[in-house]
Amino acid sequence: MSSVAQHTQILIKDCDFQAKHSLSHTQTDLMAYMVNVPYWADCVAGYYIITTSKILSDLPFIGEKTFQASFKVLKEKGLIESKIIEVKHWKGKPKLRGIRLTSKGKLYKSNMILPSQDKKIRALEKALNEVIEELAVSKKKEKIEEPQKVETQPTPQPPKKEKIDEFIKDMSRHFGLNSKPICNFAPTYKKETTFYINSYNKLSVITPENSFKQLTNPKTIHEFWQWLYLNPQRVGNKIDFSKAPTQQELNDRFINRTIKIGGDKKRIVGFNQEQNGIKVKVKNEDGSERFLINLNTKKEMIFELGYCQEVLFRVLV
Repeated sequence: MSSVAQHTQILIKDCDFQAKHSLSHTQTDLMAYMVNVPYWADCVAGYYIITTSKILSDLPFIGEKTFQASFKVLKEKGLIESKIIEVKHWKGKPKLRGIRLTSKGKLYKSNMILPSQDKKIRALEKALNEVIEELAVSKKKEKIEEPQKVETQPTPQPPKKEKIDEFIKDMSRHFGLNSKPICNFAPTYKKETTFYINSYNKLSVITPENSFKQLTNPKTIHEFWQWLYLNPQRVGNKIDFSKAPTQQELNDRFINRTIKIGGDKKRIVGFNQEQNGIKVKVKNEDGSERFLINLNTKKEMIFELGYCQEVLFRVLV
């Protein structure tokens, strides 16, 4: 085991995994590091953002050339995937490398041996989370008994008109040429209603009954374009509600989106595949992370993929 600075204190070496994939000691150390990245790195579109400088800082015993060579080997052996991701919620929207484990890479047994202090920390974190949840439930009950207070929330500033106008021009140019669907499931419309640009270069819809209609109300047209401008991940994303989504589709539609449950806002940071469904991992406003739980049973909720999407669309902010 090797010491590592900051987020990952210990690298656990899976010797069986090393032998199976014919990895060198350095390649195995790098693989052990990659297995830990999801616990602390930002996830964007299913990839975890990690820079070379960060890796070299955490693994000072690996030089840059050795790292690049080892990283290439892990990719060639199909243990990790990487692509350049634009991190839109970061200042300047930088384009950085994102990595994720493949199904083969996920077989790395990072939890074979946990130091005793790590077990204690996890046990304490679990107990603390249970106490926090009980306090939250108790607080909600008290609120029901108390007179409701009207809290003034700051009004979010809508995007400037020139920004919306430029966005509409871009969308019209792109989707007006071929009448491709822009999206479906927009606010105030039935979820199967599909939006497109017709041959007159006007915003139109295809209804769930398969009727074609050009929109004429300036207010509803403006509301649609403003909503789409604020939700760019929905552009070109027509959801087939007759099919359950894949985990990658859930990643693309919901990672880093904000949901509101019981008055509390949470940011979706990941989805964990389970044998009989999927768990939703969220980050609370205090920075803590956990899976969505059932308030009655205190157990982590496991969703069927289609139902998971339906629930999350209902609580999106």
